[in-house]
Amino acid sequence: MCRVLGSVSTEPISIRHELLEAENPMIRQSEHHDSGWGMAVYERPEGNQPKLVRFPDAAHSDDGFEPATEARGRIFNVHVRRATLGGLTLANTHPFGLGNYTFGHNGTVISYPRLIEPGVAPPAGETDSEAIFNYLMRYFDPAQVANSLRRAMSAVVARSTFSGLNFLFSDGECLYAYRLGIFELHWLARPGQLLVASEQVTAEPWHTVAQDVLLTLSPSDLEEPHAERLLGDDLVALAHIDALEEQKHLRGAERGAFAAERAARVAAAMAE
Repeated sequence: MCRVLGSVSTEPISIRHELLEAENPMIRQSEHHDSGWGMAVYERPEGNQPKLVRFPDAAHSDDGFEPATEARGRIFNVHVRRATLGGLTLANTHPFGLGNYTFGHNGTVISYPRLIEPGVAPPAGETDSEAIFNYLMRYFDPAQVANSLRRAMSAVVARSTFSGLNFLFSDGECLYAYRLGIFELHWLARPGQLLVASEQVTAEPWHTVAQDVLLTLSPSDLEEPHAERLLGDDLVALAHIDALEEQKHLRGAERGAFAAERAARVAAAMAE
């Protein structure tokens, strides 16, 4: 499990406050979610490629984190990782990127090798999250973003037990946030800005996202996110949601070693 933070705004801004200085900033959350961190920063929301920084070290102990908080952008996709599948390597660090698309995930999809079907790029690392992203990109239609996300999440529900499918995805035009599983998701509107996060980062009045709701946060419409059901009751009823909290007490390098071994174990079982 991990933590995510996203922001969209009318003008390029800094989110240093939410990352470092707020009541519950991401750097504090990284003390528990200490398996690496990354951030995609889109300076302009017109489908341009983002600046993508990723480090396999905990944000609270990484010298690169504080300088990265000076970045200014109109769309941010931020992730701090707590490894459950795949070791503490750069290849396993979120958000994952392809061109102007970025994806960060909160949750564990235990039978993720079932998504690596013919035509889907095999992950560079060992994470379930990268496998989901590669599946999404294999069938992605830029003219039908919600439908593309629906196809990918439907495939996960049909093929694997999972703890959470919460994600932040951006195409460089908007930021998409989804919740399904045991983890929470929240959003906040400010003048000129929308925020979405796994945990309420500030003492402001955040709104809690309901299960199976996809939010679309657009820099051109900042009153509130557009909300819609993604899968629907029938498919959600088929979902096998489990906490999957094996060795949940582990931290740091021990957690990374466990997550690497677990990914190898899952891959071997799926290959039999």
